[in-house]
Amino acid sequence: MYRDPMIRICTIYTAILALLVGVAANTAVASEKVGELAPEFTAQTRDGQTISLKDYRGKVVVLDFWASWCGPCRDEMPFLMSLSARNKEKAFQLITVNIDDKSENMEKFLSKIWSEAGVFVVDRKKEIPKLYNLETMPTTVFIDREGVIRYWHDGFTASDEEQYESELSRLLSRK
Repeated sequence: MYRDPMIRICTIYTAILALLVGVAANTAVASEKVGELAPEFTAQTRDGQTISLKDYRGKVVVLDFWASWCGPCRDEMPFLMSLSARNKEKAFQLITVNIDDKSENMEKFLSKIWSEAGVFVVDRKKEIPKLYNLETMPTTVFIDREGVIRYWHDGFTASDEEQYESELSRLLSRK
C-alpha cells in the first residue's frame, strides 16, 4: 500500500480514530432512545403467527435484530437462546427480527442451533429496523414491562454476555 512507514502509521491511526468516532456516534444515538417508548410493530413469525410488540406488555422483552450473513449475529444467537431458556419461567420474552432476504438462509442457520427459545419474526421488507433507525447488526434492545427501552446495544462480542445478563436481571427484578 504505502512504502513510507510514517504514512502507513498515520493511515492506520486515522482509520482507528474514524472507527472510534463512529462507535461514539452510534452510542450517542442509541442512548437517546433509552427511556423512550419502544416503537410498536405487528409482524409474522417464522411459523406464520401474527404478533405485536404490545402483546408482550407486562413482560421484559429482549428485541434482537439479526441476519444469517452477520458474523456477530451468528455469535450472539446461541447466547440469546440460552438466556431465553434459562429465564423461561420468568416474565420475559425474547423476540428476534430476522432481515435475511431469503427464508432458507435463516432456516439453515437456525437448524444448526437450538432455536425453540424465543419468537422469531421474519421481516424481509426490513420495516421494523426502520422503526428503530438501526445502523448496526446485530442490535439488541431491552424493553421493560411498560414498553420503555431501558438498554440498547449495537454489535456483539462474547464480552457483552455479562452486561446482557446484568441488564435482564435488573429489569426482571423491577416490578
